[in-house]
Amino acid sequence: MKYQRPKGTRDIYARELKRIEKINSLAREFFEAGGYIEMKTPTFEYAELFARSVGENTDIVEKEMYVFEVNKRKYVLRPEGTASVLRAFIENNLSAPARIFYIGSMFRKERPQKGRYREFLQIGVELLGEGAPFYDAEMVEQAKRFLDLIRARDFTIEINSIGCPACRKLYQKKLLMFLKPKMNQVCEDCQRRFQRNFLRIFDCKNETCQQVYTDAPKITDNLCEQCFEHYTQVKRFLDSLSVQYIENKKLVRGLDYYTRTVFEFKIPGLGAQNTILAGGRYDLLMKQLGGKDIPCLGWAVGVERLLLTLPQHLPEIKLKKKFFVIGMGERFINEMIKIRNQIQNKDGICILGDPDTTIKRQLKRANRFDTDFVIIYGEDEEKKGYYTVRNMQSGEQKPVLKDNFPEYLKKLL
Repeated sequence: MKYQRPKGTRDIYARELKRIEKINSLAREFFEAGGYIEMKTPTFEYAELFARSVGENTDIVEKEMYVFEVNKRKYVLRPEGTASVLRAFIENNLSAPARIFYIGSMFRKERPQKGRYREFLQIGVELLGEGAPFYDAEMVEQAKRFLDLIRARDFTIEINSIGCPACRKLYQKKLLMFLKPKMNQVCEDCQRRFQRNFLRIFDCKNETCQQVYTDAPKITDNLCEQCFEHYTQVKRFLDSLSVQYIENKKLVRGLDYYTRTVFEFKIPGLGAQNTILAGGRYDLLMKQLGGKDIPCLGWAVGVERLLLTLPQHLPEIKLKKKFFVIGMGERFINEMIKIRNQIQNKDGICILGDPDTTIKRQLKRANRFDTDFVIIYGEDEEKKGYYTVRNMQSGEQKPVLKDNFPEYLKKLL
């Protein structure tokens, strides 16, 4: 008898295995630099976890999950990481805000294609307990910096807002009026999706369907006041962070749990499935899974598809002390970025605070992430040309002139 590996899987060894290990190593160091802790969850979970979180009417739940039964209880090989992380966060009674990353295998019964396997390695991050628009922008910018670090090239960033349940309820009626006379022109999957999970019709890959949806009203143009303001601020912060992006009003993502901001990083040359990294905000999911009602967001990247786009030789990084940068107002964001870049260029670990919140709240966040030093920059510091540096272990605080900061930083590191 001749034995073969299952369809959609692969054997990894030699150079390819070393490249994967290098990516994992770089990811761990990079995310720890942003104040994230690593979490490992079981490879299999109870099946209802994903039906409830991903959505019973998604392709993943309907077609792609590996389900098995033991003693009349259904289990599933995890198809994605977010639901498992949130389940673990709730079950272990962890506190927010929390920054978590994971590296592990996921399993989906997808059609195998270039860089896409039925068992695949995924790297993901979850930021739990942060609802400010700044963090949506920071997550996008963080993803960009990670891809820059590992030398990914020629990727584009697409963003959109898919609003909240209130937005969607009104928007669905408007969309139905547009599509009703055209429903016989779209595929059976879209007809079924519209009844169960209507936003996902925009994720259809059928060209005829996409032509119909080109002139359809878009959720982005039908946001409620709060969602519109949130999206506007996200874009403003992205501009402040110097992140170039494209607004794609048909971008919705394929999972039910997303709300408001969604984004995808795409690279040409990978065929129809050219997305290598994707994520967004999912403010309702924690409560749906039995936890506290706290906002959350995150993203994930498929390592196999990512490796198709990377050079053969990958860089190395080393990281040391942990810093937290506090800006006393949105107008100081450029200076915050300047400070962060100086720290990270010297192998330091750095987290940016939300400039729209109070110093007291930002200091609490700094404590939450076991920060060694806090760098404060506000009106007084701007007028006098210095940064306030606080040692979080001793409580000592001192002004450091901007011109002297690079040399002072060497001593801290």
